[in-house]
Amino acid sequence: MRVPRVSGRRAGLWFALAGAAGLMAVVLTLRAAAQPGDGGWALVAARPVPAGTLVDPELASSALRLVALPAGVPLTGVLGSADAALGRRTVAHLSAGEPVTEAVLGGAPGAGPAPLAPGERAVAAPLTAAAGAASALAPGVRVDVVASTGEGLTGRTRVVVADAEVLAVAPPTPAGDGGEVLLRVSAPQALTVTAALNFAREVRLLVRPADEPASATAAIEAGAP
Repeated sequence: MRVPRVSGRRAGLWFALAGAAGLMAVVLTLRAAAQPGDGGWALVAARPVPAGTLVDPELASSALRLVALPAGVPLTGVLGSADAALGRRTVAHLSAGEPVTEAVLGGAPGAGPAPLAPGERAVAAPLTAAAGAASALAPGVRVDVVASTGEGLTGRTRVVVADAEVLAVAPPTPAGDGGEVLLRVSAPQALTVTAALNFAREVRLLVRPADEPASATAAIEAGAP
């Protein structure tokens, strides 16, 4: 039985076609990988970004990246481009791989808390300071920060910051972190709250009515009965 012989020219043609097909497959695969999934893009942190960080072009190129989202995974509030974050400041810590959301940037204009203005600061307080009222905390809720000092008859409790806006609430984690509440305050108030957290015997967050003026509790102080 004779086996048909393939000429060298024909064999070379087949090898060339096979190589071209393989190259085309690689190109198509890379092109598909470079395109967003049916779910679009999501902006995520490439490395940890502390709260209060200004997102400028340098930070956006070094600390943020885009990842493709699969179809059927809607992520409300997640930014789809670095341009949408430029000029804004984080109000909560971002871990590596965590999506950049409107809430992390202080809320979208007209939808939730506004970004920090000049002279304002975001200061964190333990979620436990709200005690049983923690379930009522959410972005936009107003609270009074109350600090107690001294013991017994010399004890005093006073409002250290009235009508602070809640920017974000971080719930407790399985690792044992008790959670935090991020508050919008002025720069001097941020120092007052920090001093109270460091030196006061106890600090409490008291949820207040949304329509109550700040002056109603701004100067309240009470001592032991």
